[in-house]
Amino acid sequence: SPVIMIKQLTSLFTYANDIGYRNWVKYAAKNKMEQAKVWKEVRDNSVYLKDRKYDSILNTIETYTDSGMKKFVPHPAKEWAMNFLMWTTKKGDIGAIMLGGLPNYSYYKAEFKKKNPGATEQQAIDYAIKKFERDTKRTQQSSDLQDKDILQTSNPLVRAANMFLTTPKQYLRKEIQAVRSLGKKIKQWDRNAGKGSVKDNMRTLLTYHVFMPVLFQYVSAGLPGL
Repeated sequence: SPVIMIKQLTSLFTYANDIGYRNWVKYAAKNKMEQAKVWKEVRDNSVYLKDRKYDSILNTIETYTDSGMKKFVPHPAKEWAMNFLMWTTKKGDIGAIMLGGLPNYSYYKAEFKKKNPGATEQQAIDYAIKKFERDTKRTQQSSDLQDKDILQTSNPLVRAANMFLTTPKQYLRKEIQAVRSLGKKIKQWDRNAGKGSVKDNMRTLLTYHVFMPVLFQYVSAGLPGL
């Protein structure tokens, strides 16, 4: 579906921005030699992915308390039917995260081993999983309350108007972070001020303010020219 296609395409670029496009391409190529192993490693160790897999898809696209969810879908059979109908969307969501995020995971794991040669394999996995989940929560449609603003946790009418807006709001936060860091560098006239390098912040700003919105519109328009 167009929604799944957009998510899979955008996940590639948002994950790549976090580690740099060159690093993302490098580790994406390396992963092809052991794709099943890396996939299973992340799947078995990431609690966040397990939550997205087994929780209702409504928790990902909306925000409901337990009591609110019971009111919305009071009968277990009705919830099962809804999850069954949304099965392809759910698989597309997990697939997009794994497709875009596995190179990040492998990059973080390799960097940890390089800096900590005496560390165990599980320590490297735990470190990489935390970084992978951080990247996922910051740029992908998140179901966590901490990743949503007051408009997305307000009354039902306001929530309905903000459905599917978690990702655009996350993109805006990334833009603000980049602009704030660049502002500090300019104000202090010091390229080391603020977080990240000038290059990293410029890449983040262009990715989330220009490239991602254009990509959304291009896919939504039906990929004109192809």
